[in-house]
Amino acid sequence: MLEDEENARNSILRRIKKYVERGPFALNPDAVVVRNLISALAKNKLEYGYAYCPCRKVNGIPEVDKKNICPCQSHKEDIARYGECECGLLVKKS
Repeated sequence: MLEDEENARNSILRRIKKYVERGPFALNPDAVVVRNLISALAKNKLEYGYAYCPCRKVNGIPEVDKKNICPCQSHKEDIARYGECECGLLVKKS
């Protein structure tokens, strides 16, 4: 199970890094925050099949939950308003 979790973490981190390379966002500069959030995303992926944002509740209703797959549907609005997404993984590029 630890190998599965490590693979999930690595896969999610690669995907998120590719996302920030293409867009106007950056990863949180706090490596501890990033590590903890990537671990939480990996646990959600292993438990639910998708990397749901750890700051949001998984309802078990695919139509509702899909908007909470990281990066979640509201991350752009959150970053524009607050400088970071709700969980703090993605931040405004400086």
